Amino acid sequence: MKKDCPFNIFFLRPMTQKSFVLTQTQSKNHSGFTLLELMVTVAIIAILAAIALPSYSSYITKSQAKSAASDLVALSLVVERNYLRTLAYTAPSPNPTTTTAETKTYATDWQPSADSFDYTVSGTMNSATPPKMTGYTLTATGKTGTRNAGCTLTLNQANTRTISGGTTCGGMSSW
Repeated sequence: MKKDCPFNIFFLRPMTQKSFVLTQTQSKNHSGFTLLELMVTVAIIAILAAIALPSYSSYITKSQAKSAASDLVALSLVVERNYLRTLAYTAPSPNPTTTTAETKTYATDWQPSADSFDYTVSGTMNSATPPKMTGYTLTATGKTGTRNAGCTLTLNQANTRTISGGTTCGGMSSW
């Protein structure tokens, strides 16, 4: 066997000089990715993105609605704490509040965690003279132009919770 003719490792036979040169040039030219490999990779990433993005969007919508629900519970705790201090509900001014800023003025210790909802307080007044507030209804309404527009959550003094809005509330049916 000649010394200058290397062996083909896979078949354990001597390689000719021509096949040896072809093997060396092929391995040098085969570096990087082909266009087909890149296109397959891009297609796989596009399919994964098409599946993941709607799911992520739904997750964000639902988390914002749950955040509004927790804000309503926190607001009810402030209202009930004020009731325990004075043994009477204090009516908001104006009654009902129409903006989150008015609600924050009414419940000074309360701060909403997100700004995608408007929060209002409505006091239920009796017919006595002078009228007294006998209950309340807290409402979180999704702001126009946000993904939660049309979502409405309510909570009253009896801890009755309602939700309306379907998909704008992230598909939540109760809270």
